[in-house]
Amino acid sequence: MPNHIQTEHIDRMFPFEFYEELSEHLNAFTLLNPAFFLRKKLDATPDQRKALFDESRDNKQVIALNQNNLIQVEPFGELLTLEMCCAAQEQDVILKEPEKRGQLPISIIVAQLYDSTGAPVFASDVVDESIEQIPEVLWDDPNLFLGIVSFTEEEPRVAVIKIPEHVEKQLFESVQDEN
Repeated sequence: MPNHIQTEHIDRMFPFEFYEELSEHLNAFTLLNPAFFLRKKLDATPDQRKALFDESRDNKQVIALNQNNLIQVEPFGELLTLEMCCAAQEQDVILKEPEKRGQLPISIIVAQLYDSTGAPVFASDVVDESIEQIPEVLWDDPNLFLGIVSFTEEEPRVAVIKIPEHVEKQLFESVQDEN
């Protein structure tokens, strides 16, 4: 069983335009990819930003992230890691205080796509041939879960960006059943 989804599939399913739209919906977080992190400081055309995005996706951190990009996070199950990010208030620390960067929690944008039966598509038991058939993922896909996992000293915290209605109901039903 694979412990990752190949980078070529991630790049196809989640191109620059997906992150462009995602970045418009993030308020409390900022993507660490320079095309978005430095957006306000760069005087760049969308094509130049896309080129910067593509270039930065080839760095060692992104390649390492993609080697084990399926992670288990309760109560959501397996999630696909997409891109590093940081809390918006941490941007200045990252830019101006390199000695403090290591003290910040690692935060990663994660995704899960659910099929018509409600089963997760990005999972270690899904074969490559199935992943190859997935077209570009759209921001407004009603079966798309997006979140941010922040790895703190205590335990991972998850901030939900968007969640399919059936997943939300399932999670809240299970919480209510426990009380």
